[in-house]
Amino acid sequence: MGSLYKWNCNPLQDFLLKSIIYNRNISAAELQSEAYAAFTYFLQNVLENQNDAVYLDFKIIDKNNYFKVVGENAISAIWLSGIFPQNSESILKNNMFIIGSRKYTYNKKKKILTYTEIKNG
Repeated sequence: MGSLYKWNCNPLQDFLLKSIIYNRNISAAELQSEAYAAFTYFLQNVLENQNDAVYLDFKIIDKNNYFKVVGENAISAIWLSGIFPQNSESILKNNMFIIGSRKYTYNKKKKILTYTEIKNG
């Protein structure tokens, strides 16, 4: 998930890409703190329940200037993918979410969000 990038579709990705463009190391602790604050502010203004922003948990890994953003739980992974559902607690409990014709599943062990197409009857 997250290998395709489109401007202005996901403000969380936009923040990270703009930081990279301005030659900032997004894996540095200082920028991760800034990203966390910016993401929390955004989520509090988008989510029906502002308190759900407490579930935001992610890390940014730098491997030879290749950055990987990892959602540490199912809802964070979904938010980082640009989807902002209102049922955060249910997603955290089930590690699964259906939107449209896609079923998103979060693997807690590997910390990977995947989706499968749901076929209609």
